[in-house]
Order: sequence, then structure tokens, then C-alpha cells
Amino acid sequence: MLRKHIRRIIQEELNAQVIKNSPGLPVGYNPLEVIRGGLFHWVAVPFNGVPVWCELRTLNATQIRSCGDFSNIVSGETAELTRQQLIEIRNYQEKLIRLTMNRPAYDDIFKLLINEDFVIQDKRNELEEIKKTDMSGLPSKQRIELENRIADIELFLGFVLPEDTFGFLTAWVNGSDVSDIRKLTDDQFLEAAILAENGNDNPTDHVSGVFTDHNKSDIDRYAWHCLAEYRRKKNIELQAKSASKRKVIGGPKRA
Repeated sequence: MLRKHIRRIIQEELNAQVIKNSPGLPVGYNPLEVIRGGLFHWVAVPFNGVPVWCELRTLNATQIRSCGDFSNIVSGETAELTRQQLIEIRNYQEKLIRLTMNRPAYDDIFKLLINEDFVIQDKRNELEEIKKTDMSGLPSKQRIELENRIADIELFLGFVLPEDTFGFLTAWVNGSDVSDIRKLTDDQFLEAAILAENGNDNPTDHVSGVFTDHNKSDIDRYAWHCLAEYRRKKNIELQAKSASKRKVIGGPKRA
């Protein structure tokens, strides 16, 4: 029985590698289940760098979208995340992971960590002690420090899976390992939007490659954004040139 189970896991991994590296991936916009060639897959998921075999469920576009409206496109513009933005991203990731983890289930891992991880237990005890503090008579600065500390601990306790686990599973659920969406450049998005405007259709009609059906709205939306940004910057340049010309024509003011 154990030998069969191990053989099945190995075969699933070999199949996954074949799918990932195969030149015959379906071109266009297809459900991720079609691209991966199945609904369930055994995948080596990293937990603090240690691979653990888990059976994952391939989600469809509707299920992914129900977890939150987050883009799979990585733009060149990056900014430091606020605590609230980090919480929103983690909530989105947790919802995805709850849906995709079949064996073991997410709740099983969560309960195991809560009951056996001494760091988590220490954090829970620290949080309980801080919450016993009467903050009404504290100076404003000290009260803010305690409130921030409570928020940090609650954030830690709310998302107990390792960072690499969150990142890997989020990418796997969204098909980042098989989709070409992260290979596209802003110039390609801009060109697709211009062609779509001229052809009275959508940017996705002018982008070829292997994409999930969930990528379709993402690509259209970001391509139109790139076109709007391009025109905004061009307008600023034209206004600057126009102002410069007026200044030269008018010449310096006489005293």
C-alpha cells in the first residue's frame, strides 16, 4: 500500500515536470486545469526550505477571483507595503491556500502549528499579557507603541505558514509556473492596447502565448492602464515643451 502511494506521488511529480517543460502547452487562454492536465496534483511544497508532498487542487478562474482582486502582473513600479496592504495580501493568499490544499488540509496544518509550535504559543501568551494592560492612563506615545505591537503579533499569529509556503502556493494556484504572463513587458502591453484601440477589440486579441483564462481580464486591464499612462506622460511632455517655447518667445521681462 505504501509502495503504491509513493509510486503515485513520483508519477504525479514526473507528470508535472512534463507539463511544465513540454513544448506542447496549449496556446491561448485556457483553464489552468486544462494546462496542467488534471484537477489534483501531488506537489513538493516548501516549508521553510523543506519540501513536503501535498495534494493540491487546481482552482478555476471563478474560484481564484472569489478570493480577491489581485493582479498576477509584476510591474516595474514597487512601493513598500503598509501593514494594512500586507494583511490584505495575506488574507488573499490564505483564502487561495485553503481552497487548493486537499491533503493535508490547511486547517489540519494550522491546528498542528498552533498546538505544537512553542514560538506561536509564546506569541499568544505575550498578546494576552499586553491586552491586560490598561491603556487609558498611558502617554500617547506608549499607547501607540503597544497598539502597534498588538497589531504585529496578531498579524504573526494570523498567518502562521512560512513565507516560502505562502509564495509558492500563491504562484502555483495562479499558474505562474506555466503561464507566460510574467514574461510580458510594459512595451508589449502598450503595443497590444494601441492595436486593440485601432482594431476596436481587446488587448488580449493581440497577445500570444500560454495563458490561463484568469489572465485574460488581468492582461486587458493592465494594457489599457499602460496606454493611459503613456498618454498622460506624453501630455506632460507636450505641456512642458509648450511652456518652454512661450518663455523663449516672450523673452526676459524688462525692468
